[in-house]
Amino acid sequence: MAAGGAAVLEDVCKKHQFNPSDHGLKFQRTVLDLTLQWRFASLPNNAKLEMVASTRNQAAADGEVRIGLQMEDGSRLQGSFSCGQNLWELITHFPETRALAQSGSTPVCVYMRDEVSGEEALKMATLKSLGLMSGSAIIR
Repeated sequence: MAAGGAAVLEDVCKKHQFNPSDHGLKFQRTVLDLTLQWRFASLPNNAKLEMVASTRNQAAADGEVRIGLQMEDGSRLQGSFSCGQNLWELITHFPETRALAQSGSTPVCVYMRDEVSGEEALKMATLKSLGLMSGSAIIR
């Protein structure tokens, strides 16, 4: 899974014992949108990023994300989730998918090009780790 800006910021803050919600990442004069994946952040190869004090407290800790879960047959289930919830909680939230997830088959979630498969991987991957801290998204 490709790490986004939020994951990098969390790693650096953990290493230096800072609070990630009080900091941001900056490239030249631009503060990065931490919800974007790297390929959409308009950064050149080998870009040098700075960790800077954030001018506003990020609401990522309790951000609400509206998720559309697209099933194999094309139908969609919708709900609102905290960005801290993992993908396994998202799947087992809906009665339609709870039975499928617990039937012994291997569940798979795809967001953008990131594929997460298996119960353990789904329990480790949060919406925030996928870069979803607010707004809406579709997960297949």
